[in-house]
Amino acid sequence: MQKPWMPVVAGILDIVSGAFGVAVGLFMSLHVHAARAAQGAAGAAPRVAPSAPHMGAFPAMPHFFFPGMGLAMGIALIVLGVLAIVGGIFALRLKVWGLALAGAIGGLVTGRLLGLLALIFIVLGKKDFEKS
Repeated sequence: MQKPWMPVVAGILDIVSGAFGVAVGLFMSLHVHAARAAQGAAGAAPRVAPSAPHMGAFPAMPHFFFPGMGLAMGIALIVLGVLAIVGGIFALRLKVWGLALAGAIGGLVTGRLLGLLALIFIVLGKKDFEKS
């Protein structure tokens, strides 16, 4: 008996969007700290006037950007990306529809279009999870 295609495609899309989310989350949380360390080492002030477009080689931080925001957003993307990867694995195995659905929702945040397609395929393929 062949596996149904919708959950398999949804699982692959979830894994791809989850990997993208983990990569972007790591970059986001590490880049902010590297940029701040470089600015501090260069003697640049951490905040500049709104009229100054750049601090050396780094763009000026917006006023709404507080120090831990990049790290918090990066960690949130990493967590959602891991959830999408785990949900994709469960979708590929046709087990635990709820976890596959949660992974698709996490993939929706991290991978947008890929996550949306995965969510649609998971919802439409619910009957395939109940059979196995």
